Amino acid sequence: MNYIYCASIKGLDWSHLQSQKKILNSSSQKDLEQFRFNEDKYRSLIGKMLLLYILKKHENFQGNTLPDISYNNYRKPSIDFMQGGFNISHSNNWVVCAYNDQGAIGVDIEKIVPINIHEYQQALTHNEYNAFLNNNNIDFFQLWTLKEAIMKAEGSGFFLSPTSFEIPFPFTNHRQINIKENNWYLYSQSFQDQYMLSIASSHNTQSEIMVTMLPNTILLT
Repeated sequence: MNYIYCASIKGLDWSHLQSQKKILNSSSQKDLEQFRFNEDKYRSLIGKMLLLYILKKHENFQGNTLPDISYNNYRKPSIDFMQGGFNISHSNNWVVCAYNDQGAIGVDIEKIVPINIHEYQQALTHNEYNAFLNNNNIDFFQLWTLKEAIMKAEGSGFFLSPTSFEIPFPFTNHRQINIKENNWYLYSQSFQDQYMLSIASSHNTQSEIMVTMLPNTILLT
């Protein structure tokens, strides 16, 4: 099953979050303090808090300190003992952490803003770019968040070029795409009116997908 947990940083300040640094080891606490802007600090810490919530809820983790997170050469995170996979994304006021209890997952959230499609030509395939020019029914943020989710699920980030694969169009949820012999199930939805939220999962998304908005009162306990 695929789970997506969401939390907002809106209305938070450091007095609300400072005590939560205790869930991080000393090295991660130092990394947190390197952020120049408070909002980036909040997003990073909330993401870790969501991950700890998932570990306790789904992985029978009993500790109150987040375990060490390992990263591959392309900065994909993992935790050694986890049975499932996780991935974190954030945009503006929202932070999300996705969890697949049977394998790998990638997630991306983006705030929907006006764009100039010509500025993204180099990040789209020839077919995708032409489709945008000729068809107003294509949702750029749906396509882009799906591409990012796939690249994150693959664990290679932008080392997997977004122009090396295409999102099936017209897109419908639960479509599959094969990347380097990995099969990914795709799911996308609008979120809070102003955002697009997408996942790429190794587990069939036609089974239930649970999207949960967690109030800060739960995370801060």
